[in-house]
Amino acid sequence: MIPVTHTLSEWLSNSVVEIRTPGGSGTGIVWGGGLIVSNAHCVPNEGAVHVNMKGRRYTGELLAYARDHDLALVRVPSIGGTPLERREATTIRVGELVFAHGHPLGIRDALAMGVVHAIARHPRSGEPRFVVADVRLAPGNSGGPLVDADGRLLGVNSMVVNGLGVAIPTDAVVRFIERARAKLVA
Repeated sequence: MIPVTHTLSEWLSNSVVEIRTPGGSGTGIVWGGGLIVSNAHCVPNEGAVHVNMKGRRYTGELLAYARDHDLALVRVPSIGGTPLERREATTIRVGELVFAHGHPLGIRDALAMGVVHAIARHPRSGEPRFVVADVRLAPGNSGGPLVDADGRLLGVNSMVVNGLGVAIPTDAVVRFIERARAKLVA
């Protein structure tokens, strides 16, 4: 729950980083334990990942990269930050108020508001595949959080389709990270 002493944007800034690449910038989400999750299209598939959090710069290591799911996992052991409470996609309802936080067009800690438009489901499994919202995303929002009015993570903002923001649901991100951790241990 967001303390009354903070705005939503201030609260989220403790959980969000800027990712810099030679080709531009994106956003990442503090997952905890020195891990940052972002979109694959925001992170170089090779070399160092440059991360900025509240004016402090870090160099991260790419741990996992899944272009087909547009997810990347980066390790920055000394990053700190506050992981967001996560919410399962099955609890999200059309019409709910949502917010996208990130660094679009070089504007740090910008917040956009919208409502859930739909939960797009996988045609075979019926599992939630995307959270679709009428939230305005711009270059630099990719990899950032889509949250509910209580600041709980619903998904990772990934793209714009027909003017609507599309986020990868938290459940899919959890599965991606579990697979990545299993490979690291093996």
